Amino acid sequence: MADLSKSKLWWWWPLMARHRRTLHWGLVATVWCSVAASVVPYWAGRAVNALEHQDWHGSKVFLAWMLAFTAVAGVGRYLMRNTLIGLSREVEREQREALYGFLLARPFSFYERQRVGDLMSRVGDDVGTVRMATGPGLMSFLQVLSILPVTLGLMIHTSWRLTLAVMLPFSFLALGFYIIGKWSHMVQQKLQLAFSALSTFSHETISGERVVQAFGLEEARVAQFGALSYRHASLSMKQSVIFSAYAPLSALISGLSALVLVAYGGSLVVKGALSLGDLTAFTGFLVAMAWPMMSLGWSANLFQRARAGQERLEQLLQSPERALPPAESITLPAVPASLRLTGVTHRFETGRGLGPIDLDLAPGDSLAVVGSIGSGKTLLLQVLAGLREPQGGQLRVDGELLGDTTLRRHWAGLGWVPQEAFLFSDTLRMNLAMGRPEASDEEIWEIARVVAMDELIRRLPDGLDTVVGERGVILSGGERQRTALARALLRHPRLLLLDDALSAVDAETESRILENLRGFLGTSTLVVATHRVFVAETCARVLVMEEGRTLQLDTPGALAAQPGLFARLKRLQSLEREIVSGKQRTH
Repeated sequence: MADLSKSKLWWWWPLMARHRRTLHWGLVATVWCSVAASVVPYWAGRAVNALEHQDWHGSKVFLAWMLAFTAVAGVGRYLMRNTLIGLSREVEREQREALYGFLLARPFSFYERQRVGDLMSRVGDDVGTVRMATGPGLMSFLQVLSILPVTLGLMIHTSWRLTLAVMLPFSFLALGFYIIGKWSHMVQQKLQLAFSALSTFSHETISGERVVQAFGLEEARVAQFGALSYRHASLSMKQSVIFSAYAPLSALISGLSALVLVAYGGSLVVKGALSLGDLTAFTGFLVAMAWPMMSLGWSANLFQRARAGQERLEQLLQSPERALPPAESITLPAVPASLRLTGVTHRFETGRGLGPIDLDLAPGDSLAVVGSIGSGKTLLLQVLAGLREPQGGQLRVDGELLGDTTLRRHWAGLGWVPQEAFLFSDTLRMNLAMGRPEASDEEIWEIARVVAMDELIRRLPDGLDTVVGERGVILSGGERQRTALARALLRHPRLLLLDDALSAVDAETESRILENLRGFLGTSTLVVATHRVFVAETCARVLVMEEGRTLQLDTPGALAAQPGLFARLKRLQSLEREIVSGKQRTH
């Protein structure tokens, strides 16, 4: 069966293999339904023969059998649809959960090269096409496979000559389906790529609507969207044209078979080689096969589309990035973390990046990272957070090398506040307590006071139960940053990393927060990336970076007395604050 899973025809088997029992019951129900439906024309023919011989009682008996088999076929059809369609829904659920788990286990680098719209397209549209194939599509194929042997057996038993004549046109159906199926598969691959591009463009435009409006790019974006929509619509129409060819081809073949049946079968009746009842039964047999044969084209189209979708899903699942270690229950020591970087480097293809850099942080130490734009501050914090793996050198946490076996323990004691605070479309309470769902209201209010959010919460219509909207849309940039900071502090982290976490907060509020944060210094190891000198001065040491390397490393007072970037920034920002204070006194 492993070989079958590699076949283009059996690509669906790995999805169904674990549900063999359900699939077997679905096959039993399909055979039950098909056999019962195939026998109905036989009893109809017997009833007509009885009427032809004026056997009224026999005709009634045969009609009763026909009704009984019709009822049996109906029950079988219900069980077939309930079992196989239900199975496809289960496969869909498993695929979505597997993809969701896969995405959550991807490292930071995976999302840097993926587009959100493309991922949503694969999780939504591609999984949907696979469900349609493994449900209605597979059911139709099984119907054809089960109804053909029974119906053909009864037809050959009645008249092998007429069977051969009637089935001859159907030999051309397989060739037509093969040609149309190959064409459909190629178009479907292009269509899914077009849908992915359209989804990505839409997501980017809606997410960045403020930039679009601020730069007056509405018409340009609409024009680009129109071009992408036109391509998607063109491919959709092309696929619809291909799909619409199945029904006419099936109808043409069925019509030719019916024509042969009437012409040749009628001549056999006239010659006395075939009874009128047998001709009636043959008509029923042809009708019984007509819908499965016509649905065969529809099923073939579903399988072609689903195979293209499954190929895209497998491409995603075969991403080269190593999966993150699984989550586990961890008990942490109640002391701050220690860090040691030895020759750590992380460079991008452009040559920009971090290192080599050496750094030691004792438990409870505090370090401010200062530097110009692009100096590597954020990259350093991402390496310290374990979001990026060093390409060279070693990073040790509490004396242990940070790797797969220690990464989850490192994250369990981490408080991470990135530059852009991300909030979920839920209540403010949920966003604050995400790292510690068991936190009490008293603890939440205490942290809210530390980050100067207590007055804001009281002003909100529902307090902590206020829904903040998508990405925290009802809050300002500074309020979102303070919420993210509170979320990190509520965990009582052993290591607190702040990446310019107060850049959108006004100076007065920032001063209050920094004063309140002094209570956390010593209980957590703190690393803060900032471009504000008076923020850096709250830390025991300051690391000045340039092009990913250490330029200066000393206490704030020592660096202020030395010529260099830190002293220059201190003079400029002190002058700026004096000017602002002077203006405020004037007003």
